[in-house]
Amino acid sequence: NGSQFFITYAKHPHLDSAYTVFGRVIDGMDVLDALERLPVDKKHRPTTTATLERITIHANPLADQMTVYPTPTGPPETMT
Repeated sequence: NGSQFFITYAKHPHLDSAYTVFGRVIDGMDVLDALERLPVDKKHRPTTTATLERITIHANPLADQMTVYPTPTGPPETMT
């Protein structure tokens, strides 16, 4: 669909005010390491297709575990 996003190891101030940060990698750093090793072109884009086959989204894994985030349809389903 033409969307782009960035997965970064460190802060990148040139992205501030241009893009929205919407997540943090909390597990699977081996996958991030593999993505980092992909060959890239002059525009720093991978020369081969990289596909994320599965992700898990946590509402806020670092928040107090007693916090409940209600949704109209109940809790989100967990991907395994």
